[in-house]
Amino acid sequence: MDASGSFKNQTAPCGRIVDGENFRDEDSDVVVTRETEFACGCRSIQHEYHDGSVSRTVTRHDGRVLVDELIAAE
Repeated sequence: MDASGSFKNQTAPCGRIVDGENFRDEDSDVVVTRETEFACGCRSIQHEYHDGSVSRTVTRHDGRVLVDELIAAE
């Protein structure tokens, strides 16, 4: 994935204020992938598919999954 940029002092899913990086990628299987990695180890991944549906996973640095959802296209 190509790095889309870094950020400073953002609230991670665990509540800590940390730095991190955003990544964005496009390919033939998944239209767009957006990934955010926080310095504490938390991570957020979102996939947007060709049919308009979106999947999203948010994981804390300790491995606890906070969000794991698939939103179907209307």
